[in-house]
Amino acid sequence: MELRHLEQILEICRAGGFSGAARRLEISQPTLSKSIARLETQLSVKLFERSGGAARPTAYGAFVAQRAEALLQGVAALSRDLEQLARGEEGRIRIAVGPASRLRPLPQLLRQVAVRFPRLHVETIQETGPGVMTALQDGRVDIAFGYSEHAARYGELIRKKMFEDQIILVARRGHPALALAEAGPRELLAWPMALPNVLPGVELWAGELTREEAENLRAFVSDDYSLIIQRALDTDTIAMGASFLFEPHLRDGRLAQVRSTLAVPYACWMLTTAERWRSPLVKAMAELSRAAMRETP
Repeated sequence: MELRHLEQILEICRAGGFSGAARRLEISQPTLSKSIARLETQLSVKLFERSGGAARPTAYGAFVAQRAEALLQGVAALSRDLEQLARGEEGRIRIAVGPASRLRPLPQLLRQVAVRFPRLHVETIQETGPGVMTALQDGRVDIAFGYSEHAARYGELIRKKMFEDQIILVARRGHPALALAEAGPRELLAWPMALPNVLPGVELWAGELTREEAENLRAFVSDDYSLIIQRALDTDTIAMGASFLFEPHLRDGRLAQVRSTLAVPYACWMLTTAERWRSPLVKAMAELSRAAMRETP
């Protein structure tokens, strides 16, 4: 079995037939059919059930396709590493960030990268928290920053903790909630909340909710923290997020922390695949990120 066979099997599974796969592979349909037929003869197994122009993988075909995706990603990663090695530091790193990690540690890391790898090509994409993990798993990025909880379904990922913080609640100056002490969800959910789509641990803190409380908890949901902050500044909405996100507004007094029973930790992790972790450049990104966090006040 050759690499081209793995590519062919994977494309047939994705396209659901030989014709569509052949177009994607830029070969003729008869050529693809003969290639798979010869492979089936060589392996003495049937890889696809063919019917009316469609092709459905057998148990053998599905098994090969599942293994093929990881193997091909590894080959692609190896090719990128070799190209990077041949060009010195003129390589490329692709980074996925979520709503919070876009603000920290990404800017701090990029400043470190500009000094350490001035010729390095950097690509960044912003996704939702779960989308960050999907981008990493699909091979669209080399590293991702976000919640480790979102990586739970991907047990094979390498996880490196960057820094820790605390989820807090903040409100505009003069907000009635600021007069409360150790307020719980029953008291605070009398007001609308602004928060990102996913904050691990918040639902556990909130507990069982009435319909009105549930609506207030999800009153304003955004993956843009600037909009979450603006909502808190303009209205009686209480904003929720890691404390570092609100630091400038807390310092200048436009926002104040609400004293509550909320005790949800925040941790930012750098995640990558086992294949990408073999790259010296990816390991350098982890060290630079940690260095950047140590230098951040």
